[in-house]
Amino acid sequence: MTVSEAMEAIPLSRTVLKSIRSAASHERQRAMRDLDPYDYVACWTEAESIDGRDCDALVFILATKGCSWALRSGCSMCGYTNDSSSRATDESIWSQYQKATKNLKDQRVVKIYTSGSFLDTFEISHQLRTKILSDLYPRVDEVVVETRHEYITEKNLADVLQFRQKLMLAVGLESSNDKILNYSVNKPSNYAHYLRATRTAAEMGFRVKSYLMLKPPFVSELDSIEDAVKTTEEITSYTDTVSINPTNIQKDTIVELMWRKGNYRPPWLWSVVEVLRRTHHLDRRVLSKPTGAGTIRGAHNCGKCDDRVMEAIADYSVHRDISSLEKVQCECKSVWKSELAISELSQPSYPADYRMKIAKWSGSIAGI
Repeated sequence: MTVSEAMEAIPLSRTVLKSIRSAASHERQRAMRDLDPYDYVACWTEAESIDGRDCDALVFILATKGCSWALRSGCSMCGYTNDSSSRATDESIWSQYQKATKNLKDQRVVKIYTSGSFLDTFEISHQLRTKILSDLYPRVDEVVVETRHEYITEKNLADVLQFRQKLMLAVGLESSNDKILNYSVNKPSNYAHYLRATRTAAEMGFRVKSYLMLKPPFVSELDSIEDAVKTTEEITSYTDTVSINPTNIQKDTIVELMWRKGNYRPPWLWSVVEVLRRTHHLDRRVLSKPTGAGTIRGAHNCGKCDDRVMEAIADYSVHRDISSLEKVQCECKSVWKSELAISELSQPSYPADYRMKIAKWSGSIAGI
């Protein structure tokens, strides 16, 4: 039985979902930090590839009012409400942008993160969106913006149609399995919504980058690998790039709550390598740039090989040379394989186990 077949057989009640969303909302309230609306959150340069050639990308995070879903409940792993400002205005966000782009020199790519959605007018108005993209368009070869797929509509895309040649829309799908989306990730949308949004983007000439979550809560290491590979294979017709994002422990989230109680471990770096290796044959760029990798809160191995494995993942993500992944080895790989083998042996009870984990966890958090 595959992970998708198993999960489709799981009866989960609205009460369980309500408990999960209540806990997410509770953690979000703890996370509410109000940043200076005139200062960007972070800015850095990283290695990138465009048209098969190496280049640099300028990346910056703008402090907007925050993700509208996170302010109501929020995804189980996302703590980016810590990077928002309730006092943000068009004027203050433009000031942040101007400060960040002082670091733009010979980078060919710019990635704009808002800890929410660039296409959500609650965060970035139509006018400011146009102003930012108009300023960047003649200066770089590619602009990447993040957005929830609910905001990829004909109306929103029509507003930025003039920039489509250089604009890439980065979308958090996480999984093609709706039960994982609803119960493990606490997404307010499903796979069908993603497909509809990406079809709209393609029809209007926009490119799409899809984020997939490796090891959502309540899903074993083995099943998370299988789900990431399956999802990547299913979406190749709907996306130009796939980014494998191993879960990291962010502050004031359901995942952090589970981690502190000893009920969650971030994925192994070997699992990232495995997903990249098994999707190498696809005619889409599949990459991974793990956040917090090599630390106790991020994807990690034994500690001795983490740097070497992260370098291999980074090299593959830019050059797509499979030998980068194949040549890195460590004794701890056998421990990782043993963990996968144990998961495989317990596979027949997986649906009941998944249901039990969620029911137990939702019961324990119901009184928060």
